[in-house]
Formats: sequence, C-alpha cells, structure tokens
Amino acid sequence: MYIDEKASRRRQMEAQNARNNRAEIVKALSHGQISKRDLMRWGIFTAGGMLACKNGLSPFAQSAYALVPTGTPRSPLFGATKFSEPLHRLDVQTPIPLTKTAQGHAAFPSTMAEPLAKKLSYHTDYNAYAGLSSGSGSGSGANLFRNPLTNRGPMEGRPPGEFFAHQRWDEFFPKVAYILSMGQCDGDTYYHPRMPHQDRNSVWSFGAGRFARGKSVPPLIKGRYGEPILTRIYNNLPVDRTKNNGFGRNEISTHFHNAHNGAESDGASNAFHFPGTFYDYRWSTTLARRDKINRLATEPRASGPNGNGGLNYVAGDYRELQGSMWFHDHRFFFTAENVYKGNVGAINYYSGPDRGHEELTDGVNLRLPSGKLLDWGNVDFDVNLIVSDCAYKPDGQLFFDIFDSDGFIGDVMCVNSTYAPFFEVLPRKYRFRLLNACMSRFIKLVLADSAGKAVPFQFIANDGNLVVNPITLQELDEQGTGERYDIVVDFSKFKIGSKVRMLNLLRQTNGRKPDKALTIAEATKGVIEDPGAGPIMEFRVVGQVQSVDVPGVLLRYTDQDRSQVPSKLTDQIPIVVPVRTRVVEFKRKEPNPSSVNGGCLPSCEDKEFLPWVMSVNGETAHSLNANRISLLIPKPGEVEHWTYINGGGGWDHPIHLHFEEGITINRGTAAIPATERLVRKDVWRLRPGGQVKFQVQFGEFGGSYVNHCHNTVHEDFAMLMRYQVLSDNGEPQLAVSPTPIPTADGVTFMTPEILPEGDPRKKQVSSK
Repeated sequence: MYIDEKASRRRQMEAQNARNNRAEIVKALSHGQISKRDLMRWGIFTAGGMLACKNGLSPFAQSAYALVPTGTPRSPLFGATKFSEPLHRLDVQTPIPLTKTAQGHAAFPSTMAEPLAKKLSYHTDYNAYAGLSSGSGSGSGANLFRNPLTNRGPMEGRPPGEFFAHQRWDEFFPKVAYILSMGQCDGDTYYHPRMPHQDRNSVWSFGAGRFARGKSVPPLIKGRYGEPILTRIYNNLPVDRTKNNGFGRNEISTHFHNAHNGAESDGASNAFHFPGTFYDYRWSTTLARRDKINRLATEPRASGPNGNGGLNYVAGDYRELQGSMWFHDHRFFFTAENVYKGNVGAINYYSGPDRGHEELTDGVNLRLPSGKLLDWGNVDFDVNLIVSDCAYKPDGQLFFDIFDSDGFIGDVMCVNSTYAPFFEVLPRKYRFRLLNACMSRFIKLVLADSAGKAVPFQFIANDGNLVVNPITLQELDEQGTGERYDIVVDFSKFKIGSKVRMLNLLRQTNGRKPDKALTIAEATKGVIEDPGAGPIMEFRVVGQVQSVDVPGVLLRYTDQDRSQVPSKLTDQIPIVVPVRTRVVEFKRKEPNPSSVNGGCLPSCEDKEFLPWVMSVNGETAHSLNANRISLLIPKPGEVEHWTYINGGGGWDHPIHLHFEEGITINRGTAAIPATERLVRKDVWRLRPGGQVKFQVQFGEFGGSYVNHCHNTVHEDFAMLMRYQVLSDNGEPQLAVSPTPIPTADGVTFMTPEILPEGDPRKKQVSSK
C-alpha cells in the first residue's frame, strides 16, 4: 500500500500524481457532481467495486518506471517524531440543568437563549405555520421555527410527527442537557505541533455551545443511570457542500453507539439534518429490561450515583449496565468521510458498581481505578484512548481516499487526535478505555517495557460491558472498528523514569483484513509496507501529575492507591431456549452497473451496483435501501438467537448491531476468545470465513434501527440493512415507521417496503 520512503523521486511523483487524480474524483463525488454509479459505468470502478488498475490512478497498477505496483505516498511528518507530544485528554463537557414547564417541555436556564426541548420536533410546529412568510422577525407573518441560517426549512432537523417524537418522554424526561456544535475546526487544530495546522474545512469536529467551532480533541460526556440526557447538536457546517476540502458531506446524523435509546434518537434512521438546524437527541440513560426485571427498582446494583455520596435506584437488569460508549456520524453513504473528518465523541456511563470513585466503600461500588476528588466520574486515573489512523497530503492537510470499496488504511497512527503521543502516569493502577476509531484498520494492542517484554494487564470490559471475572492478558485480541476494550494496567511495578510503550501488532495493507500479527520485536522495528504497525504511544512513569478532575491539585506518587479490581465484576446472563433464530450472512457479490434507480434520494435506491451485500435467513442478498425493511422484531422481550456468517475468506467484517447487545454463545467450530466468552457485545469481528452466534433480547423502545459492517467504507458501500422493532409500549412505533426523506426545505416521508423475510403476513423466521 505505502511505498518505501527511499523509492526513487520519479516513483514518488508518480504515486502522488495518482493520489491527486483520485482526489479530484473523490471531490466530485462529495460535491454531488457525479455518483458511484457513474464511476461504474465509466469503467473507473471494476465490476467488483474496486478502483480500476490503471497507471496514474491506482496504487496497485504497475509503475511506469519499474515493474512493481505504484504504491501510495507516505504522509509527510514535517519533522514530527513519535513520543514528542503529550497525550491530549478528551474535552469533558459540563451538563446544563433542565426544568419541566407546565406544558411538559424541557426548559434551559433563563440565562440561555435556547428554544425549549419538546417531545415533538419543532419541524411539526414549522409545518403548522408553513403558510406564513419567510421573515425572521417575531411579528405576524413570520414563521418563528424557520432555519435561521438559510431562511428555508425548519430550524430543527428532527422529522415531524409522532413517529419521531421522543418515546416515553415523561418517563425519561431529560434532567440535564449538553449543547454541541458540529462545525469547522477552530483554526488551532493539529495532529502534532511540527505538522501544519489543519484548514478549517479539513477537520469538522465538535465544540461546546451553540456557535462553537470544532476542537482538536473529541468531547467526553459523563452520563449516569437515572439521569436522562438531552443532547442538542447544531449543524454549523458550511451551507455550500463544496467547502469541504475534497471530502465529507455537510449533512449529519449522530449515532450514540450503543446505548439503549429510542430509534428517533439513534441517529441512523435516514434522519440527517442540514446546516443551520439542530437535532434534539434524548438519551434515556435507562437500564435495559426495566419492563421485565427489577421493575420496582429495589436492586442496589441497578443504580446511578446521586452526587451526594449515595445512589439513585433504577428499574432494570444490573447485568446490562454499560460503561465505555461513543458517538459518531451516521449519514448514510458518507459515514466514513464524516467520522474521519472528526465527527466523533466519547461517553462514559456511570452506575452504582462502576462509580468512578475508587475509595467509596458502600458494598456496591467496585472501586475500579479512577480517582477520588469528585463524588462520581473521576477520570484522573480513568483514561479514554481513541485510536485512529490518518493520512496527509504533501501540504499536511488531512487526506481521505474512498476509491477502494475494501476500505481506507492510513499510515499515521494517532491517539486522541495526536500523532504517537506520550502520557505521564504515576506508579499505580490506571484504567484505559480503548476505542478503535479507525475507518477500516484492525488493531491488536500490546504493552512492552524497555526490554521489549510484554507487560501484563487485566481485561475488565468488552464494548462497554463488564466481564464477569477480570482476565489477565499480555496482549489484546484483534480489535475491529467500533470495538471498545477496557483494561487496567498496574504501573507500580515500574520505577520513576521507566517507559512503557503501546504497540499495534497487526500489519494491514488493504481494507479487507489484516495481513498478519507481528511479534513485539518485529513491530518495534517497523515494516515498510504498513507504517501503522509498531509503537503508537508511550507511557512515562513520573513522580507527580496535575489532576484533570480538579485543576490545580497535584497528585503524587506517595498518594496511596486504594483502587482495586475485584475478582468478580458482574453476573452472567444465562443462555436460554430462543423464541426464534435468525441467520445473517455478509458477503460480496458481482454488482450490476446497469441496475435501475429505485427511488427518491441516494439513500433510497437499490444498490445493486455496489459489491457488499447481506442475506437474511437465506433470502435474496441485498444492500442498503433506506426505504426497505429487511427484518422485523415482532414483539419486544422475546429472546432470539442470531448467527452472523462471513460469506468469504478473503476479508473480515466487524459487524455492529444497533440498540441492543448480544451475548456471544459460540463461533462455530472456532474457539471463542477468552475476552468474548459469554460476554455482551455490540460489535463482532467475523474473521475470514468465520461466524458467531449470540443471544439478543429487544425491548423498551420501538422504531427503525440498522445492522451493518463497521468497516465504515464497507458501510458506505451499502453493507447495511434496516430492521424494525415493533414496540408494545403504546407509542406510535408500534407500527412500521415511515422513511424520512430530508431536504433543506423540510422532511417528507415514504411508505417502506418490507422484504418477504420480514413481512408479518408471511412466514417470518424459523421458530423453536
């Protein structure tokens, strides 16, 4: 993939020219001037959905100067070296208290000029006053609910009507709010001080506040059970979609991966919104199975911290408590581009057992490494690490290439948006929440001391779900995009001045799958073909550090470490006989470039011209059409067993199920990794030719969700299907949800089609 830095100048120029040529076509795609279908018809994409192997365009074509592949240029580093810039901690957000009005709306403090938050979208109000003039004043004849930036369409991007009303609004009435803006970067965004600052349209990221610019590091929201959250996200991106530095779409949809939320707040229902609008997401912070288990909220472990040393009990199953979560863009067919540009944030959920206070002893708190200065949610010794891979143009600006439907692999590894940082730690225990936020790259992380020897650690959570018993490991399992691994590292065994490095052991040179796992020695040395393999971060043991939780407080090595990792963290949910079983196969097929356009917008077409497809229970393989329901969940609360199958050995897929987690039962004839055995997850790596069977139980909310490959390039090449949960909670989502069709002038709806497998009038699935 990446050519040797010592290659001839002619080959370097040839490689850069090919990249420039591809970038021009990527830009035209992002501006909507051409489509992927056009590329297929022109022969720039092959029948397999791959970039045509032509010199001057493809990195895999033979070089004009030697009988070898052209290769892709290495990213310039401008003199930046590894471990020369400190780790940037995530930007902790401050909650805004909300009050309930007499009309049942959520009100912001009187000092804030924010519209009320409502069960129904302001889009509904806008439609009610659609006959009024476009004036922006408050007098008669003005539609007060109009988009203030464009003066067209409604100010809230959430679709109108009951199907996109917040489910169980009064029951999970939001108590706090966060206001985030997705916008151009703040002008001080860089991946290393030696590298050029990013142009404001190279990076689009989150900032706190209504008119804030994006920041260089992702935000961190701290949620706690029993405190529902209203997250208002403004789209402050340029109205002109061509102002994107060559890639990215200015229409956004935020997915909370993978909390227990209603579909209207899931961010993946084709409900993207436009510049000048906001979208109110109500994150219920509710515990799953509250309608069936612990309904009276008497179980102490089913709880959240109350801020005063005590607990607020909540209904639901404490075994389904979640911890390390994240949110990111989910605009269909532009997810990879938008996430890569910076549409990413982290969320830590806190509960009675996972309190974020390592010294509080109440018989419920596990006392995991975190800190003690705050009542809950301490992060002094609980650190979010977001791993990503990037590539840069010769001028140092962020570069993205969507030409290969297999995926995008960057050559510069970053942690929390910083190139190979260092992090100072005290000689004590730390918890690290590791997220793979690469677009297509798998990673396999290991810690090594100065002698190149593996440093053991304890594995405590998988995809935000505590394991029953901590597992001592010397290296992590392969980690696909979207997977989160929580580990505890004890640095007390190291003297002050010691250094420990984190390495990625996987060499990967295309988006299909890793090539091979390296030894620590091989990874330390580095490989020409993949600069992303090798050391990506360094820990330095020091005598004192500044507190993050309470700025100005100095934390010292002499402070006693009272944190612990108990031998038992939670209880196992049993595997039971399912009500029904399902099989979903993910595979490639020969695309049909001449397939007929089936619908309304690019998200509501038949994607027969794209290579990645899915098949449910043996039905016809298909790719995403946002107006097509591939699978129905007929009744919440029923236990189902699903089997995911990888339909080929030449690729791997990290498959993500929205809304609910599953309990891994088996992996066919393959062994289950210790970190996954009977553990709840929301992303499963299928492995080449592999499969996984898991138990899942839907409940509490209804609506339209999706199931897809989290290699975001595969996802954008339509490896995604829609499924519908038919809620029995009395909300409108009891019925099949209509498909929103967003435009800058407002949202209309289509009646969805239901594939035979999901048609309730026909045989739905095999039963047991």
